Amino acid sequence: MPDTSKSTGWEKARQIGSRLVFVILSTTIMVFFSEKAYWYSQGFVLGELILFYAFPVYAILWAVERFRVRSMPALILVAALFAFLIEGVLTPVIYEAGLLDPVMPAYFIGWHGLLSVVFGWYLLRKWLVHAQWRRILAGSALFGLFWGIWSITFWLPENAAEWEQLVEAGEVAPGGTLWTVPEFATYVFFFTLMLGTSHWLLGRGIWQTQFNLSKAEKWILTLVLVALFVTLVLPVLPLAIVKLAVMLAIIYLALRLNRSREAEGTLLTELGGSVRFLPLLGLLPMPALATAVYAIASNIQSSEDLIRTLQESIPPLQALVGAAVFLWALASTLRSRAKPPELAASRLV
Repeated sequence: MPDTSKSTGWEKARQIGSRLVFVILSTTIMVFFSEKAYWYSQGFVLGELILFYAFPVYAILWAVERFRVRSMPALILVAALFAFLIEGVLTPVIYEAGLLDPVMPAYFIGWHGLLSVVFGWYLLRKWLVHAQWRRILAGSALFGLFWGIWSITFWLPENAAEWEQLVEAGEVAPGGTLWTVPEFATYVFFFTLMLGTSHWLLGRGIWQTQFNLSKAEKWILTLVLVALFVTLVLPVLPLAIVKLAVMLAIIYLALRLNRSREAEGTLLTELGGSVRFLPLLGLLPMPALATAVYAIASNIQSSEDLIRTLQESIPPLQALVGAAVFLWALASTLRSRAKPPELAASRLV
């Protein structure tokens, strides 16, 4: 008789390996929007960011499967979970304004959640898979303008000084915050190529239409996240566990309610198609417009007051958008009713 235990063990290992590759490529996409588009002064550092971000990405993909996430409100709740894990477990930043402050969580929902998960990982992939050119071009153009505007805020003296302090502390690599236009163009085109390649590779048999974890994966993921929180956050702010617990509990209860009302299946099924080469060209407005904004600002020597106004306007706007969208998603989930299986299957977002 054939040794079925060995074949079963090999199959489980293959499945775990497939999930790991899926997580790494998904993480690369989210790191692009959460980190590489946030501050170009990081340079081309990538490996360490993917390593750290992979654990929150693993967690939210598990949440998508576990709670039958298939609607936009439920996805936004998962995106908020991602934001809280990044800034509340990997770093203590979300607690810097106090345990009762709602602004920092809302701001990071607007950045990590809506920008990285909803736009970069979900919507952009959906548009690429279905070759929705107008949406790809419009989304890429808007993000490219934003990317360029946000990048020039690092020219401000206070931001340059803060970056130098990080360099001296050994937390980031030296490089400075004022780059030439060719240097910036190389950076943005390189990472846009990375973004497009990641989406393309996910469609080459790597995308997972289901994300059911083994017991070992669940234990390892949980233990790593707890260890990161205990190591990186608790020593800085012991009471952070209170705020984190409340934020996670709100999301957990809402997603659990979502699961009780949804039929089997998740939005992972919808995104499982391949991405052809031509739609990827629709990403070019991102680096092109980002470079154009950067070049124009360099040539006209934009005033510090104007740049400072831009910097002071963007975070509050993101916080407002993040709060509004999160509250809408929460309310939509709480008031939704159970759908018949055939109707639920037809309402994939």
